[in-house]
Amino acid sequence: MAASGGAATQAARQVWKLIVSGKRFEGVLNKVNITSASPGKCSCELTVGEEQANRRGSLHGGFVSTLVDTLTTVAVLSSPAGVPGVSVELSVSFMQAARIGDQLTMDAEVIKAGKSLAFTKANLYNSKGDIIAVGNHVKHVGRKDTPEDRIELD
Repeated sequence: MAASGGAATQAARQVWKLIVSGKRFEGVLNKVNITSASPGKCSCELTVGEEQANRRGSLHGGFVSTLVDTLTTVAVLSSPAGVPGVSVELSVSFMQAARIGDQLTMDAEVIKAGKSLAFTKANLYNSKGDIIAVGNHVKHVGRKDTPEDRIELD
């Protein structure tokens, strides 16, 4: 998927649509919009809805973790590694709550990609620029992709 500029953003949007449009778990991310992408980076935005909230009306931690996992994977796909890899470690630190109706953005990037591991981070912000959560995701990217792993783009 390695592309640059507007082409990278379009490619990331196509990949995102493929990921979230099915009946699998990632479908919970269907209201998240990719705003930009470049090699090793990807950003998105969303408005917190009831379907992403917990019983207290705050953004659900599991949703945030899934967003970190998936957006950093798209960042890895857009990097020279170019494969989705598999998760080795995922952690999320929650700094403050986001509520239903809040506008949020997440920026994800590949910090370092080696022969077998890619280290990524993602930051989630509210519309005031306050940090909501910080995620770290390590992916094993060492094996060559198989036809089942490839995501074909138009």
